[in-house]
Amino acid sequence: MKVFKKIMDGLAGIEKVVLVISMTVVTLITFANVVSRYVFHASLSWSEELVINLFILMIMLGCALCARDGTLISLSLVFDRLKVKGKKIFVTIITAFNTAFWVILLKTDMDKALNEIKLGKQTTSLRWPQWIFTSFLAIGALFLIVHTIEYFLDVMRGNADCIKDAQQKEEEGNN
Repeated sequence: MKVFKKIMDGLAGIEKVVLVISMTVVTLITFANVVSRYVFHASLSWSEELVINLFILMIMLGCALCARDGTLISLSLVFDRLKVKGKKIFVTIITAFNTAFWVILLKTDMDKALNEIKLGKQTTSLRWPQWIFTSFLAIGALFLIVHTIEYFLDVMRGNADCIKDAQQKEEEGNN
């Protein structure tokens, strides 16, 4: 299992690098666009297309990293009150629903990207193949699936912080 965790740590590291690069590019392009508007009175219209799509990628990868830690979206009001067994059942249910949703998103987006490849669609401003930007959702969905399953396995093994905390509370309550 240590090998699996090392692979997942490496994958998360790659995601973080992509996030840093994307954020740097978005910041630089947005800054250049602002300077261009105010100094040269000319807009870099192509930049909006790139910035918006990079934001989509960043949001999806950020959500995937949150899913890895179990911090994506949770009902902590209910979850925090559960004992270890209840938390595991709750996480199992949530994992099933989330994974089903991410799989549907992945399939839908892949179908759309394949259709765009077939039709030869291009973006409006940059004239790049549209499927490149469309695939950002699929990439994010793939990472969400992987990290949702990773978190599920951590919970079932008792390695997740929420389980460790619940076990500690149960032990304190028994003493």
